[in-house]
Amino acid sequence: MLYFKLKFFLFYILLLVLNVNYVVTQFITASIIGSTVLGGWFGWDTVKDNTFCLLPKVECCNDKHVPYNLSRLKVSLSQKMFGQPLVNELVNILVAHKESIKDVNRQNKKALVISLHGWSGVGKNYAASMIADAIYAKGMQSRFVKMFMGKKDFDCSDMEKSKKDLMATINLIVSSCPTSLIIFDEIHDMCPTILDTIKPMLDHHHAVDGIDYRNSIFIFISNIGGPQIATNLLELYDKGIKRNEVEFHHFEPIIRRTSYYTGGFEKSSTIAQHLIDHYIPFLPLEQHHVEMCALAEFRALGVLQPTEEMMIDALSIITYGPSEDQPIFANNGCKRFVKHIPYVIQKYKPKEEL
Repeated sequence: MLYFKLKFFLFYILLLVLNVNYVVTQFITASIIGSTVLGGWFGWDTVKDNTFCLLPKVECCNDKHVPYNLSRLKVSLSQKMFGQPLVNELVNILVAHKESIKDVNRQNKKALVISLHGWSGVGKNYAASMIADAIYAKGMQSRFVKMFMGKKDFDCSDMEKSKKDLMATINLIVSSCPTSLIIFDEIHDMCPTILDTIKPMLDHHHAVDGIDYRNSIFIFISNIGGPQIATNLLELYDKGIKRNEVEFHHFEPIIRRTSYYTGGFEKSSTIAQHLIDHYIPFLPLEQHHVEMCALAEFRALGVLQPTEEMMIDALSIITYGPSEDQPIFANNGCKRFVKHIPYVIQKYKPKEEL
């Protein structure tokens, strides 16, 4: 009981320090008092959810702030991701992970580790942000989401310090929320051995240094395997296999083999010890996928029916490969539309609207 009163007192002081307005303070204080009385029945998490976690700028690791709304992810992928049949399987992968979080009888045995591969501009970062938006109320801005960048965060100058800082940062995030999301981007530019630092967090352990990582998610993003995915896709086309008929097993061996000798994955135990659960190939985009992508960008900016001239102008920046003799796939996907389409919209505005 004394422990409970102490927590109540600390929360009240925190409210005063945060200078919460009078009405909110009175409401939350009443909630605290009521929850304190009932604390013996409902437990501290319930008290916290109904008091401190109601503050506007507070983010807690509960269902309100971590809703895990995978129906939202399914809609986002169907409406905003084009030509990526295997990427849509992320929904099923995450649903399986979520169900093991909620069901005490089938707990996760390890963290979920997903590796996204493909050319630049095919939607890898976009997919990662969609996952964050679905799981966390604040999306990528959540304090339970952390993105590391290849060269920026791991420049190879002081590897030991980088590894210690990496461990400390991830430990802090996951200890505050077991369902945290850790993203490593630009692994093709990362120093080898960095990923081996987090190997214990990805493996089949109940806890590492007292922290349970089994309900967390790790996402790796890289351009590694992009050319090989494109070549393999062409070979599948030659065999009569359609784009929407491809399976993970068509790409995983070549992705694993290429990754093991490249960038941050070089000789990494994450690959050698099979700690990556899913290798997701992002297929190179064809012309009709790029057109769908451009149209979606126009509509997101309020232009529901761009003219033919506007579409031609938008698509003029796209080049196709893998060679001049095979102009099948867009070399940079949809990446350049983010800046080019706003320019096109401005360019074709009537003069009086300028």
